[in-house]
Amino acid sequence: MSTLSIISLSNEPGFNLAAEEYLLKHKSDDFQFFYINTPSVIIGKHQNALAEVNLPYIEKSNIPLFRRLSGGGTVYHDEGNINYCFIKNGDSGDLVNFKKATQPITEVLNQWGVPARSGQRNDLLIHYKKISGNACHVFKNRVMHHGTLLYNSNLDVLTESLKCDALRFRDKAVKSVRSQVINLMDDINKGWTANEFLINLERALRENSNSEIYVFTPEEILAIEKLKTDKYNTWEWNYGYSPSYGFKKRVQVGGAIFTIDMEVAKGRIAEIKILSNHADKQFLTEIINATKNIYHEKTQIKDALSKIPPASLSGINPEELIILFF
Repeated sequence: MSTLSIISLSNEPGFNLAAEEYLLKHKSDDFQFFYINTPSVIIGKHQNALAEVNLPYIEKSNIPLFRRLSGGGTVYHDEGNINYCFIKNGDSGDLVNFKKATQPITEVLNQWGVPARSGQRNDLLIHYKKISGNACHVFKNRVMHHGTLLYNSNLDVLTESLKCDALRFRDKAVKSVRSQVINLMDDINKGWTANEFLINLERALRENSNSEIYVFTPEEILAIEKLKTDKYNTWEWNYGYSPSYGFKKRVQVGGAIFTIDMEVAKGRIAEIKILSNHADKQFLTEIINATKNIYHEKTQIKDALSKIPPASLSGINPEELIILFF
C-alpha cells in the first residue's frame, strides 16, 4: 500500500489538528501530512493548560492555545515552524518507535548538509540544540507520529509564550521539559522561505518513499471542519480537559493581601478558600459563593464577580479580583 502525501492548504491550528485525527481514525491508508500554523501554543493531551503557558502574555499577544490528540509536552507554532505527521498501520506492540518514525526527516536534512540527529527525549537536535519535538498517539492498529521543525520561528515569542509558574499548581499532569532551541534556516543555507522549505521537504520525503500526492475531497474537508468546530476550537477541550489540579496564589488587591486555594476538576472550581487581611471578611464569602462550581475560565469568573453587589465588595473593584484566579 502506497503512502499518501498531503500539504494542508489551511494555516488554522484547529483545522490541522482535526485533520490529523480524521486521517488517523477515519482513513485506512498510510499518510504523511504537512502544514504550517499561525502563531499558537499546542499542549499535549494530558497536560494542564494553565500550568504550561505564560497566560497573560499569550492573551495580550492574541496567541490561542490548542490541545492535541497525542501526549508529550507543549510546543509553539508560527509561520516559521513546519509541522509533519506520519500515520501508519502496524502490528500491536510495534507501533511506537520515535527514532524510526523521524529517520526519514533526519536523512533528508543530512542530505542537505544539516547534522540533524535523534535526541534522548523523542526530539531532533543539531549542535546539541533542539529543532524538533515529537509525540505520538496509537489508535487500534494505527499510529500517528507528529512533530515540529523549527525553520525560522520567532524564538523570542516561543520562549516568552512557554514561560510559566508551575509552582502555583498541584497536579499529576504531564510536565514539559524545556530545552534550548535553534532554527534550521542558517544550517540549510539555501535561501528558502519556510513555505519553500516545507514544499522541498515534502517532495524529498515523497520521492524517497515513493509516495503519492493526495488532496482532501470536499466531503473530507466538511468532516474535518465539523471536528474542528465540535472539538479543537472549544474551551472544554483545550482548557477544560486538563487533569484535576489544585491552584494556590497570593496577591495584593486594593491594598489588601489575598490568598486563594482552589481545587479544579473537569475545568470547574470544585473547592475554593480565600483568606485576606482585609478588615471586612464577609465579602470573601460572596466571592466564594459566586465562583464555586463555575469553569476556571476568565470570562465566566469575570461575569460571576460582576454580579456581586458593589456594597458587598467593600470598595474592591471586581475587575481587580480576576488576577487572584490566574
